[in-house]
Amino acid sequence: MNINLKLQLVTIVPLVLALSAVLFVTQVQYQSLSKQTVDEYRQSAINHRKEELRNYVTIAEGATEHIYQDKNLNVQQAQLLVKQTLANMRFGKDGYFFAYNFDGTALVVPGQEWRIGKNWLDLEDRNGTKLIQGLIEGAQDGGGYLNYVFNQPSKGGEVAKKLSYSRALDDWQWMIGTGVYMDDIDQETALLNDSISKHIRNTSIMTLIIGLVAVIAIFFSGQFIRFSEKKLANRKLRELNERIFQTQEEECKRVSRELHDGISQTIAAARFSLETAQLKQQNNDNPEKELDRSMQLICKIMGDIRSISHQLHPGLLEDYGLGAALEELGRDFTQRTGIKVSVERLSIRNILSTEVKTALYRIAQESLTNIERHANATAVSVTLKLIPGWLTLEITDNGQGFNYLDYDKNNDKKTHQGIGLRNMKERLSFYKGDFTVISKSKGTTVLARIPQSQLRYNASNASESINEGEEHD
Repeated sequence: MNINLKLQLVTIVPLVLALSAVLFVTQVQYQSLSKQTVDEYRQSAINHRKEELRNYVTIAEGATEHIYQDKNLNVQQAQLLVKQTLANMRFGKDGYFFAYNFDGTALVVPGQEWRIGKNWLDLEDRNGTKLIQGLIEGAQDGGGYLNYVFNQPSKGGEVAKKLSYSRALDDWQWMIGTGVYMDDIDQETALLNDSISKHIRNTSIMTLIIGLVAVIAIFFSGQFIRFSEKKLANRKLRELNERIFQTQEEECKRVSRELHDGISQTIAAARFSLETAQLKQQNNDNPEKELDRSMQLICKIMGDIRSISHQLHPGLLEDYGLGAALEELGRDFTQRTGIKVSVERLSIRNILSTEVKTALYRIAQESLTNIERHANATAVSVTLKLIPGWLTLEITDNGQGFNYLDYDKNNDKKTHQGIGLRNMKERLSFYKGDFTVISKSKGTTVLARIPQSQLRYNASNASESINEGEEHD
């Protein structure tokens, strides 16, 4: 599993977990809110029904009060008229009024006249609730409500939940009341619950869809970024390979040119001298002069080979350290060009890896080559030193300067030959280093710095090694 896929999983998995947690929490909250809403609606409907029942009983009392208070009627006549009035009062589909004696005898039960005259004090519904006894007790307490199950006339006598309210006529020892069936409230509550559940389900589906779209968007965005980065990395790799190939080709051309222009011609001259000495020997002439010339040419060939080998990779860099290699590089540069090179160095072979030494040596080598080709300088200073946190290599010349910003900007558009300033940057960037060029009309300074953390040992702990190693450098 590559790093890009791991990063995508690190991004998507927490999102999926968070989405699942959100869905779970919202479901729990929605269900709790739904139950609370339905319960509040049901209680509100029941309270409204209770208010209605109390008003209905008040209306019934108002309709019979004049009879109840009429002094011209005897008790039997008044009670008969009240019974008739209550029996004829109806509301709604199943709304009627009933009346019982305090002893439980039925007086008024519209539609169920067979109950009249019988004692129902011990009547219970299927849940064990004593209907008449509970209503009488509520009436005697000044008015009371009772929930029970009773026959519903509109449904052919099927039992249904009912809520009743009763009050007392104390002078007659009567309980009068009325009730409403609760099946409509149950239906409305069920419809409300279904509606809320449907809304919750739709909201959850929308949340899930949005979450899935987000996950898919993140996944494909990651794939796009991954593809773009891969494409960019491949392009940079191709450019790097191209620069490497061009650098290698340029180095091969340089070595080939030096071999052809220097060693090959010297070998040809040595061969010509040896052939001349051979002819002189065959003719009994003295060949010593030609042999001496051949030996001189062979020595020159050996020196040229040593010089080419040193340029490719100086053995002094491995054996005696970077400081000694820079001194030799300066001496060779002065002998070849006549430009004076002064080297101020430290013995740092104990704290640098081979790679760091090689990188700094190549930067110094390329800087001197650029000075030789372009600067028209007469003096060069090479300084290698340690400052807090950094190892620095500074190459300064007194030649003609150039506009580094324009140079760098132009070289971004095409790959230049040789190592060049850009490749110096890349060498240092591998070690998290810093590369600076300061160029003026009377000289140029190249400053290469490598952090202390990139050295083989900690420079602050290596001072003793540096001091001890100076005499060996």
